[in-house]
Amino acid sequence: MNLENRIPPGSYFQYSPTGIHGPLQRSSSLTDRERYLAELLGERQKLGPFMQILPICSRLLNQEIMRATALLSNQFVDQERMGQESPHRSVGQHMNGGQINMGAWSAMQTEENRLLQKMAPFQPSPLDWHVVPGTATTPVVKRVIRLDVPVENFPNYNFVGRILGPRGNSLKRVEAITECRVYIRGQGSVKDSIKEEKLKDKPGYEHLKEPLHLLVEAEFPEDIIDARIDHAVSILENLLKPVDESVDVYKKQQLRELAMLNGTLREESPSMSPRMSPSMSPFSNTGMKRAKTGR
Repeated sequence: MNLENRIPPGSYFQYSPTGIHGPLQRSSSLTDRERYLAELLGERQKLGPFMQILPICSRLLNQEIMRATALLSNQFVDQERMGQESPHRSVGQHMNGGQINMGAWSAMQTEENRLLQKMAPFQPSPLDWHVVPGTATTPVVKRVIRLDVPVENFPNYNFVGRILGPRGNSLKRVEAITECRVYIRGQGSVKDSIKEEKLKDKPGYEHLKEPLHLLVEAEFPEDIIDARIDHAVSILENLLKPVDESVDVYKKQQLRELAMLNGTLREESPSMSPRMSPSMSPFSNTGMKRAKTGR
């Protein structure tokens, strides 16, 4: 079966970082922000082929995507806390009611973007977009690449947590940087193992019988799509390489982000030692959001 047909449209996470499977009592403003972020990401993908001739538009759109991501993350509420959360908590507040330092938040996102780019530097190929009206242009094509997750070699390593990051923000940044869509599929891609077992035999969930893997989907003009996919694959392959916690700068950055979201970041310890409490880690059950496997 063609991989393009196996990916359910519009679905990313089983336990969504934007709470789409949460209780019904969600604010309309949060729903609006989710929709707005989705529209921004969609426009960025359309703008991709024209980044060379519209650099200012591209930069402004990227800034707005990061701002919208921050606002959405600040209002995210875990299902476990939904019953205790005040519906009147304003944008820019932690779960504990304190104010989030938006300047520090922006700097943190910039740093993680820098780390991702360092994993796989990308320079778009110079393209001649000055096409004479009426002449044929390069056709836009869609491709999907599969990356297997090395769970057999590293059964105790939380690859899903590393890919997703706090509230799923790390994966959102990978998608924004690469302009590709990334789907987590296979065994272990559903947070609730009991639910995963029940879903295995249902139509649209056949992938749950396969080993854990990632699907990278790209849609670009034919002459640049290979470079775009290669960029995304390079970043993801680096993220799928287990790193010792003592030297894992990327994980430390995720820990800082989660602590900031939870209002527990200690500014006197900016390095966020990897020896911190497991409950602070995006690699634990409470700090990690599983991938969506729905139809």
